[in-house]
Amino acid sequence: MNLSDSWNYEQFDAEAQRLYEAGDFDQALGLLKEALTRYPDSVELLVSLGYTRLAREEYAWARAAFDGVLGMDPEHEEALAGLGDVLLKLGERAAAFQIFEGLIALGYDRDVELMLCVGRSLLREGLLRRAERFFRLALAADRESPDAALDLAFTFYRDGDTEAALFWSREAVRLDPRFAEARALYGNVLYERGDFRGALAQLATIPVTDLADPIVAWRVVDLKRRLEDLPADAEELRPYLLALEELAPEPSAEERLLAEVEARANGLTAGPGTGQLDLFGRPPDASAVEVHRVRAPNGVVYEGDWDGIVRAMRNGSEEPGVSLADFMRNEAMRLQALTGIAVSWQTARAFLEDSARVGALEIEH
Repeated sequence: MNLSDSWNYEQFDAEAQRLYEAGDFDQALGLLKEALTRYPDSVELLVSLGYTRLAREEYAWARAAFDGVLGMDPEHEEALAGLGDVLLKLGERAAAFQIFEGLIALGYDRDVELMLCVGRSLLREGLLRRAERFFRLALAADRESPDAALDLAFTFYRDGDTEAALFWSREAVRLDPRFAEARALYGNVLYERGDFRGALAQLATIPVTDLADPIVAWRVVDLKRRLEDLPADAEELRPYLLALEELAPEPSAEERLLAEVEARANGLTAGPGTGQLDLFGRPPDASAVEVHRVRAPNGVVYEGDWDGIVRAMRNGSEEPGVSLADFMRNEAMRLQALTGIAVSWQTARAFLEDSARVGALEIEH
C-alpha cells in the first residue's frame, strides 16, 4: 500500500507544492492528476494544477484548470492571478489587465503576496510601469516587506534607472540583512556604478553557500584580485571558484561536441582551425580556412580563423597559461557582469560575435 493511498486532498496538495518548489514539475503534475481522480472538485488541487501547467508552459491546459476553479468560485484570487498570467503569455494583455484590476476592485490590494505575484507576472513580460504599480501596492500594504522593496529594485534595474535600483535594493537589505538576493543586487548595482569597494563589501558578505548567481561569484573573485592584489590561486578565492564551477560548469566533452554540431548546423562555424589535422595527419587546406579581422578597443588587430584570433587574445592577456575554454568563459563572465547581457563561450565564433554585440570589440571581416 502506497502512503498516498490514505492521503486527503490537503496532503496531496502539500506534497505537490513541495515538488513544485523543488522544480520537479513532472512529479508534481503526476501527483496532482492522481489526486484529482479522487478529489475532482477540490479547488486547491485545481489551482495547484493550473500553476504546475503554467510552469511547464502548457498554457492551454493551465487556462482550463484556472477556468475550472473560477467556475466554482468566480472570485478565487489565486486562480484569477494565475489566469491573468496565462493570458499575458498568450498575448491577451487587455484581458489580463482587466483581471488584475478586478483583483484590486475585490479588495486584494492589501494582500502582499498576491500583489507581488501579479507584479512579477507583469515584470516577466517587460511591462515595467504596470509591474511597479503592483509592487508599490504590496509595499503600501506592508512597509516592512523586503520582497516588495527588492521587486521594485529589480523593476528599476530592468528600466536602466540605477539610482532607484540602488535605493530600493539598499532598502531591501536594511529590512532583511540576511536577504542574499537583495544584497546581490545591491552589490551588482554598486559594481556597475563604479563603486568597486562598496560592491565588494556587499557581495563578500553573502555566504558562499547562498550564492545563486555565477556573476556574483565571479565579481567577488575579480574584485578581490584587483583591490586586494590576490593571486589567481589564493586560498581565499577557492570557495568562490568552486561555487563558480558549480553554478556555471564547464561543458563536458559531449556537450562541447553537441554545441559544435549545433553551431555547424546553424552556419556558425567557419570550418576547421589552422591547428587541426585531417584523418591522415595533414593540415587542412589553407583555402578552406576563412580569415577574419577583429579590432580590440585598444586598437590591436587580430587576423586569422576564429580559434586563432581567440588564441592570440588569450596569449596577450594577463593569464596566457589558461586553456582557451577557460579564457573565453572568464571573459564572457566579465562582459556579462559589465553589460548584463549573456555572452556565449562554447565556440570561438560565438564568443567573438557576442563580444562584438556587447561592444567589447569590432569584427571588421
